[in-house]
Parts: sequence; C-alpha cells; structure tokens
Amino acid sequence: MNPGSDTERLTDAFDGLAAPRRRYLLSVLSDRREAMSLDTLATEVAVRDHGSPIVTDEQVQTAHIELVHNHVPRLLEAGLLVEEPSADGTRRVALADRPLFDADWMAFLLENPTGGTEWDEQRVNRTLEALRPARRRTICSVLARHPDGLAVADLAATIVARTEETRLVDVDESARAPIETRLVHDDLPALENAGLVAYDRSNGTASIETDAAQWRAPWLAAGPLADVSALLRSSGGPSETAGVDTGSATADVSPDAGTCRTLEGAESVIARSHEIADSADEELFVTVPDAGLLGQRCLERWRAAADRGVDVYVGSRSPRVRDTVRSAVPEATICEPQCDWLNFPVGRIHHGHVVFADRERVMLVTFDEEPSDASGTTAITGDGAENTLVRLVREHVGPRLDRLQSQCADETADEESTPLPL
Repeated sequence: MNPGSDTERLTDAFDGLAAPRRRYLLSVLSDRREAMSLDTLATEVAVRDHGSPIVTDEQVQTAHIELVHNHVPRLLEAGLLVEEPSADGTRRVALADRPLFDADWMAFLLENPTGGTEWDEQRVNRTLEALRPARRRTICSVLARHPDGLAVADLAATIVARTEETRLVDVDESARAPIETRLVHDDLPALENAGLVAYDRSNGTASIETDAAQWRAPWLAAGPLADVSALLRSSGGPSETAGVDTGSATADVSPDAGTCRTLEGAESVIARSHEIADSADEELFVTVPDAGLLGQRCLERWRAAADRGVDVYVGSRSPRVRDTVRSAVPEATICEPQCDWLNFPVGRIHHGHVVFADRERVMLVTFDEEPSDASGTTAITGDGAENTLVRLVREHVGPRLDRLQSQCADETADEESTPLPL
C-alpha cells in the first residue's frame, strides 16, 4: 500500500459524496450495478434531485450539463467511476471496482443519499463538505480526545506532529504557524458551520461538539470517524449511538459490552490500527501473525511512535516479520509470543493481530482463511481504561509486558537472533 493512500481514498470518497448530484449519480450506479449512458443517468439524477418521477426536459438537460462538465470528470479523476466503451458511441460510465464501495458507511449513503428519513439533507451536505479535507477529519479525531478543548496553537502543533509523524516536542513555530493560520481562517469556521466543532475566537480555543447529531448518524458512527463517535460515547457524549440502527452498517455498539464496537472490512480496520498507533503516548504493543499484514505504512507509524519516545513492542512467530520490523524499527522490542489465544489459529479463523496502546485502547483483528487475505477482515475495538475489552486484554497482556520490560533491562543476549519470549 502506498503511503498516504488510505487518506487519499477517504478524501476521494468525501469529495464524491459531498455534492448531492454526485451522490445521486453514484447511488443510481450502485443500484444498477452496470454501466449506464450519461443520458439515462441525467434523467435518473434529475428524478432524485427534484423528488418526482416526472421531470421536464429542461431539468434533465440541466442535470446532463452538470454531469458532463463537472461531476463525471471529477469522479473519473478520483477513480470512483470508469468509462466503458459502447458500440453506438455514447458515453457510458460505471462504478469503479474499489473496496471502498463495500464499506458499510459508504453503502449506507449510497442506499440513502439524502441521509435517511431522520436526517436533513442540507446537514448531510454540510457535514460531508466540511469533512472532505483530511486535516479536518484529523481535527475532529484530536479534539475528541480533549473534551475540555484545546488552544488553537496546541491543536496546530498536534496536527503537525501527526501529519509529519514526529514528536510533539520537536514541532517548532515555523511548522506550527502556517497550520494555525489555516485552522483559524478555514478549517475551524467550516467545522463550526457544520455543527461539529465549537470555536471560541475570544480565547483561541476549539472543542468537539459532543452533542452534535452527526455523531449519531450511521454514515459517521460506522465510518471513517467511528473512533470519534466511540470516544464521545465513552466520555458521556451522545449515548444514543449505542443503539443506532445503521441499516447496512454493522458497527453496532452494545452498552453491556462496555462500548466495544465491531469493524468490518480491511479499510476500516487499517484506519483504526493507524489511529491507535498514532495516539500512543507511552507504550504500543502489536502482534503480527503473518508478513502479509505488515504494510509499509504500519512500519512508518511504529517508527514514528518510537521516535517520539513510545516503548514499542512487536510480537510475531514469523521470522520474516521479526526481521522486517527489526530492520525498519530498530528501537522496537521484538518478541516471540507463545502458543495461546493471541496468535494461535483456531480452524480457519486467525485472531493473532492485536494493537494495544497505553493499556487504554485496543483492537483485536480476525481474518477468514489466510491472514494475508484482506477479504473477511473484522475487528473488535474498545477505548478507555474501564472498557470491558481493554480490561480483558490488559489483564492478559499487561503482566507479560511487565516481564518484557524487566527482561529488556537485563537482556544481554544477541537480540537479532533471539527474540524475547512473550
């Protein structure tokens, strides 16, 4: 996976969904699952745009002009559409073959392009438009972890540290100041207008709007900002999300499970893995059962965590994984887990991929068939020291990490040939 590809795909998705007519176009193609001519698409888009099965020639013509000169070129450039040849020379387009369209949150919006019966379409438009730039999604993620708010200068520094994968203490004013300017004049006003963030200009602080209705929307509660929604629930935010009906989405939350939630699909799982690694302040523990799960972006994040002073532990029974991590993240402690539930496959289910940060945030990943197969990827994740899943993993892994720390202090053997037993 190329660096930045996850962020770029999400930005493409938000851009494609932000304009109502682009949502209608994608929704029609999703329903039909086949290539369609622009003439037919213009009629279907006009019908949805005007909420009437009967539309005038002028309305269809207006939709056709916008599709030809704006929306279709934009979606083709983003790789969300492909153009297919036709015998009669008419332009025909179809949805691109991308896993993005199988993501639960995307599927929900394509089935409900107006946001569903309980949501105002204008609010959907404003929210998708506001979250289109990747930096604004990062702002929400950061502010969700600081319910009391942050000074804009501190927020800017945190964003620089995340973006450049460096330590917060290494962010100087020359790097922070341009981002702070963009926050003040662009990002924070846009997020405030969408109702996602509160921006106090008088004292230069920003905070997440914990009661914003959007955090209860299926297309956010089960989507790329699911971590924000979960954090707000665990901190006393909009608890209604615990019982939200996500339609085709599957990231339901059970109050009895301590706000644990499930993720479906490789993109959601990878994004959550990256978010946990980026948020680690003191300790990051990861197990990787198979080299097929070891992406360059993961290695870069673990290296960035080590560079900012986080104790990084990577466990694997695969010599290839251990050698790769040892080379890419020399500061990491490499360990070899013993045969137990953390790494031993049961039947065709592999559940050896664990991401555990600061003993407060955890994700357990399972794979159907082979771990290197991205299809059939699911995960369960939780946040907070009192979270049920976190407590379970902490009780099981914590003593082992404590022993590892003691062994690291006393270790005199050649670590390149002898990983520490976990």
